[in-house]
Amino acid sequence: MIEQELIDKIKELKQVKPRKEWVVLTKNFIFTSSEKEEKARDFSFIAFLKGLQKGERFVFQHKPAFAVLTTFLVLIGLFGISQNSVPGDFLFSFKKISEQGQIFFVSEENYTKYSLETLNKRLDELEKIVQTNQSRKLASALDEYQQTISKTAEDLNKAVSKNQNQNQNLKEIVAEVKKVEDKTKLLKSLGVEGVGGDEKWDNTLSSIVQREIEDLEEKNLTDEQKEILNEIKVSYKEGNYSQALEKILFLTNN
Repeated sequence: MIEQELIDKIKELKQVKPRKEWVVLTKNFIFTSSEKEEKARDFSFIAFLKGLQKGERFVFQHKPAFAVLTTFLVLIGLFGISQNSVPGDFLFSFKKISEQGQIFFVSEENYTKYSLETLNKRLDELEKIVQTNQSRKLASALDEYQQTISKTAEDLNKAVSKNQNQNQNLKEIVAEVKKVEDKTKLLKSLGVEGVGGDEKWDNTLSSIVQREIEDLEEKNLTDEQKEILNEIKVSYKEGNYSQALEKILFLTNN
């Protein structure tokens, strides 16, 4: 009986129909919710597009600034990479620009030393070219060397003429000159022609040694120091200015 009663109740419920007002309200609720969700999706997508458009407009409006920044970063990278370049390489011009820019940060009293260090760089580049058999770059490297040694000789000559703290910087100058002479001898032994024997360079070193000899002659020297001075004069007459400067440095420091 219980099962039969349940079956009868279910049949009665199937015959029950909802009121029209309830049907209308339910449909409105369902469609309204769907429309709100769709609008929400559309709104989010539109907001995204607007944000993207705003970003593009921002970049476009500040295009010159972004271009300058990008160029600046690229140049920094090129200057860094160019430090290992040699004459004849595409990046060597960036290396020279970097060297010229550094001059503004070099004090007047250290300028001569910086000039000598640059000359030693040119000699290092020549050695690298020879050691790695980059013969096609040799002419460019020799040209850069000639230009640099001529400029360095002028800088040294100005320093001597002005008597510009020469005694204070003598040790540093001698050290760099010694490097120049040693590297020049090495390159000559490797068969490189066109290094050494620069008239301006020799004349400038001769002037420095001569000035130092004159200063030493006015001092009260011991017999041992006088003997060293005579050796300096011999080196000077033989044109061995690097050796003469080394002995002058030894004598002035003792």
